[in-house]
Amino acid sequence: MAYAPTSPWSGCVVVAWLVWLLLASGCSVPLSNSAATASPTAALPTARPTRTPRPTPTLSDTTPVPGAAQLTPTPIVYIVQAGDTLIAIANKFGVSVAELAAANGNINPALLQIGQRLIVPASARDVSAAVSGDREILPTPTPLPFEVRGLNSVRTPTGSVDVVGEVYNPTASALENVRVLVVLQDAAGKSLQEAVAFTALEVIPPGQSSPFRVLIVEPPPDYVRFVALPLRGEISTRRRRVMLQPVELEGRMEQVQFRVIGTLRNPDTLTLNEMRAVVTAYDAERRVIGYRYLRLDSALEPGGRLSLDVSLTLLTRPVASFSLYAEGIP
Repeated sequence: MAYAPTSPWSGCVVVAWLVWLLLASGCSVPLSNSAATASPTAALPTARPTRTPRPTPTLSDTTPVPGAAQLTPTPIVYIVQAGDTLIAIANKFGVSVAELAAANGNINPALLQIGQRLIVPASARDVSAAVSGDREILPTPTPLPFEVRGLNSVRTPTGSVDVVGEVYNPTASALENVRVLVVLQDAAGKSLQEAVAFTALEVIPPGQSSPFRVLIVEPPPDYVRFVALPLRGEISTRRRRVMLQPVELEGRMEQVQFRVIGTLRNPDTLTLNEMRAVVTAYDAERRVIGYRYLRLDSALEPGGRLSLDVSLTLLTRPVASFSLYAEGIP
């Protein structure tokens, strides 16, 4: 059979006829792969809508602190190791002891066990410190060992809580910037309120003690007990201290106060200035029941003596014993 030669327009007519049939029947033409991968700029409108400028953010209580993105609220799980204490773990992660205890069902610090899993919460303390730049009362990264002892507390007639105790330095170095964390708890051991106590002595020599006191004016109504834990302590780099020798020291009650009378002697070969003294009174259980800090402005020549006469107001009575520490700076 012979075929007639095909016109160059015949293919176009056929294609146009097929397109007309598809459109007339209501069918859609699917995009090809090449159309789907076309440049996205081809689909953008020629005139873009104008964006409304956003206001410049200002730092407020609810604005995230710049550089604080690493402070995530996601808790960390820590496994207790041999020798760990609650305060050491809190110091390690930069949270307070109360926060750490509350995140773990108000755990008793004395009941930690090796292998125990603790939840370490995020701390708001580091965020606030990043804003203010003040980290004075934060724990030392590696806290030096010191002992908190002689703890005592009384309710004042106005309802405040007066907490006293002393810090003992068992190390071979003098300590400074010593802080104690006092935590008020309810009957179940839940932490209710924290306060930071400062020692009377700026520098605590090796083998010596310094009392501390913190007055909590408005304690929570369900407060029933407290704990006091080491918070901060550093090796002192201050000038050498000379301990004064007490001579003929006597303590006695006079009405409602405890009075200490005696003489202090300079055992050094140099004249001492900036002299200080702390007298601490204890009950029969060696709990602190009162103390007094004194500045002695007089210069004391080598071998010289200085009279001491000081009275203490007591939290409770009677006084079973007392101690005196006095020092001078050459």
